[in-house]
Amino acid sequence: MAAKRPFALRLDQDDHDRRGSIEYWRRYLDDFVPSASHGHELHALQACRLALDAREVGSYGIGAVLVDEDGRVLVRGRNKVHDRGFRSDLHAEMVVMNDFEAAGWPREKARRCTLVTSLEPCPMCMTRLIVAGVGSVLYVSEDSVGGMVQRSQHMPPTFRTIMEHENQVWAPADCSNELRTVAFRIWMESRETLDGSAPGRRSPIRDERRNVVG
Repeated sequence: MAAKRPFALRLDQDDHDRRGSIEYWRRYLDDFVPSASHGHELHALQACRLALDAREVGSYGIGAVLVDEDGRVLVRGRNKVHDRGFRSDLHAEMVVMNDFEAAGWPREKARRCTLVTSLEPCPMCMTRLIVAGVGSVLYVSEDSVGGMVQRSQHMPPTFRTIMEHENQVWAPADCSNELRTVAFRIWMESRETLDGSAPGRRSPIRDERRNVVG
């Protein structure tokens, strides 16, 4: 069981400024004690830390790790869309797979790997992961406004055939609900910052997710 933290995760709107600070989230994640009852907790936590790194440099708050069959992290990556100018392709999952493939790992290795991402993959990233042949793709927080996994039945037939042939697994990570909330908040706050939305302004993303992530 996780030890009691020196301060609790607060999700009320009045505390948005404190929650939204990089320092707050950094301290929170540093103090976080992973639950032994969740099989993907450690990798989910690493993905959340990478998501915060992305947010800190001004990109979208999403991170991902690629793990081999022995549980070792092979590649870490984070969103780099706004690191230097604008790169629409550098989502966290894309960065991870770019580095994996650039390192010369064979596709057969990818089949035995699991990618854990802090946010449900978008259509572009899901397509890349299908073609790359990653064995399992797990996400910490779902994305009801942009995630493709929950809409996988709408993928073109060719890609659905690859998914079935490769026996790929697409599912939520086995992690605590607390980490799911943290992953979503880091991403949402980065979206609000990049989209120019003030914390108190009505946001379609916030409204869409109000009843999904507590």
